[in-house]
Amino acid sequence: MSLLGILVVLFAALMACIRWYPYPFDFSTYPTLTHTKSGAAGDPINVVFLGSKEQILSSFHQAGWLIPDPITTTSSMRIAADSLAHRSYPTAPVSNLYVYGRVQDLAFEKPTTDVQNRGHIRIWNTGLLIGGQPVWIGAATYDSGIELTSTTHLPTHHIAPTIDLERNAVGADLATTSLVKEERYAALTPPIFFAHNGGGDYYASDGNILVISYTQAQMSLHQPAWAIEGLKTGSFLCYDALLGVVGPMIPLLALVFSVLVGLALWHFSVRNRSLKKT
Repeated sequence: MSLLGILVVLFAALMACIRWYPYPFDFSTYPTLTHTKSGAAGDPINVVFLGSKEQILSSFHQAGWLIPDPITTTSSMRIAADSLAHRSYPTAPVSNLYVYGRVQDLAFEKPTTDVQNRGHIRIWNTGLLIGGQPVWIGAATYDSGIELTSTTHLPTHHIAPTIDLERNAVGADLATTSLVKEERYAALTPPIFFAHNGGGDYYASDGNILVISYTQAQMSLHQPAWAIEGLKTGSFLCYDALLGVVGPMIPLLALVFSVLVGLALWHFSVRNRSLKKT
């Protein structure tokens, strides 16, 4: 038990160091979250693009990403039917999220053989220029399930908790195209070990944002402290691997926990009644 205690203390110290290390944030004035129409917190921002709309469109097209269909009654009925049948719907609609008070300017998805699972990203023009080039921000997440919303009763996806992996996947796909000149990581927020979006989906993130540049214009970024950056990257790779295994089991674990608590309370009440009788 003493060895286990030491390991727990060391792990807690490592997490505290990673969480509260004074990172030099490169985009402190940028939004860090999207929002739903009602204003609830949505998916986190985790990608920055530097380049024109045409360059972004061309690079995603070259990488095999598709433009989603508009949200209509027909497309909503199709996504619901394909979800029940576990069929592919390569251009399934993407729900709206808001930054700067408006819905995404661009959206792309990378389909799979089941409409319930897909990579996708929403992108907004910030209105800012660097070296004469427009700056865009994006929220990349991986969809891992569908249900009907309680408000509109339309199909909506749930995101996988390992959002850093989808951010990295976007970067890896776009890096294979002839348009991307440079990709770099920078700190946007402190690391996030547990958070929820507007749909109640939990996620974790190392807090980094991926900067994808299509031009020779230079975006000045702080150099990370490599020791702490290595610890953070390694820790979140392990954390993402754990979430990938445990994440799908959370509903079952929650049910088991509830049953165990119920049994413990029942046993406690029975024991108390027995003691009162004696």
